[in-house]
Amino acid sequence: MAAEPLTGLLVIGILIGLNAFFSLAHSVFIASKRMRLELLAGKGNQGAATALELLDDPNMFLSTIQVATTFIWILTGAYSGIALGGYLAPSIGAVPALAPYATVISVALVIVATTFLSLLFGELVPKRIGLDNPEYIASRVARPLRAISVAVLPFVRILTATTEGILKASGRKRPEPAGISEEEIWQILSEGARAGVIEKEEEAMVNAIFRLGDRKVLSLMTPRPDIIGIDLDLPVNSSIKTILSSNHSFLPVYRGELDTLSGVIWVRDLWAQMIEGGSADIALILREPIFIAETAPALQLMELLKTSPTPIALAIDEFGVITGIITVHDIMKAIIGDIGISGISHDRELIRRENGSFLIDGLYPLDEVKDFIGISMLPGEQEGLYHTLAGFVMTELGRIPDTGDVVEWNNYRFEVVDMDGNRVDKILVTPRSSVKQPEAGSTDGV
Repeated sequence: MAAEPLTGLLVIGILIGLNAFFSLAHSVFIASKRMRLELLAGKGNQGAATALELLDDPNMFLSTIQVATTFIWILTGAYSGIALGGYLAPSIGAVPALAPYATVISVALVIVATTFLSLLFGELVPKRIGLDNPEYIASRVARPLRAISVAVLPFVRILTATTEGILKASGRKRPEPAGISEEEIWQILSEGARAGVIEKEEEAMVNAIFRLGDRKVLSLMTPRPDIIGIDLDLPVNSSIKTILSSNHSFLPVYRGELDTLSGVIWVRDLWAQMIEGGSADIALILREPIFIAETAPALQLMELLKTSPTPIALAIDEFGVITGIITVHDIMKAIIGDIGISGISHDRELIRRENGSFLIDGLYPLDEVKDFIGISMLPGEQEGLYHTLAGFVMTELGRIPDTGDVVEWNNYRFEVVDMDGNRVDKILVTPRSSVKQPEAGSTDGV
């Protein structure tokens, strides 16, 4: 006997609501991040702890959801056709041509309408809602879902055993849970910065720390031509003038040339020596130098400096030749940017101009140049053919550049605008969309 229409609609509404619950549960458990659930569980959220237990055994909750949704779909279709189909049959039978098929057509129409409502309110809407805040919702639905899992345990065990058997027969092993990746952390930081939870400066610093793990010593060091040191063969007064003009706390000390290194000095030791004794003898206050391969990871340098009494190291190449110098200041600069000191000007330039081009010092570290411009990789970089922007230009030209030489690569134009002897001093980098033919006599960018 057909049920009353309102009773039938109420039952169908309940069935669609149950389907919505399981669809919501499925979407939030798939979208939830384990790390966020662990944070909620650590704050005492028992629902999040239950959600983590379900994630540890995904076959349990997936099988429960599959059993429940399949049963609900079958029951909704069958019940709606039986409960409501009879009410449409008389109206359809009034049409003589449709009278023989009135019952079939009425049942079909009811099932189509019920299926549409089930898809809309039982699948699409709850899944869309679940994606907005999956971890919070997962912690709310975890306990009811586990209780339902107990109720349908026999069916779940059958499905779980069958699933595991099929996977085992196919030779597929159950994968280990994937840990959070560096890219995912970057994405979380970006989302936090966009939402205002994390400051832009904090995001930039954390990203710089991750990049530091991939950088080599040679990308951070001050190259050999720019090293300021003390020559013991020169008079002490000359050395003191060098110290005063350099504004450095630690300096390498050598005889004649840098490769005959004697050690390093802490300027404070020199001033203390002069105050106490009235004279300076640099050879008496030398400290043991620290050497590191220029190709060593930057993080290895940090570990080395942690155990060293001097926050300075000398980079060497494969032949033992000193190629640069690096300090704790250089590492901090890579993380938080240039640290200015009042009254001291920085010779190296990295300037974004109004027309979209970049004026860059030839010896500027390549990693920082790429980050500033937005270039991921330059040709020959992975082979270690060069370590600076000037090195890239020289490698592409195959010779020592002259002022005005141009290298075209991808969507960029690299123009040598100034030379310091044989060294490339300034390079103008222009995106191809911004390249304009220079007017005669123009000195823009030089």
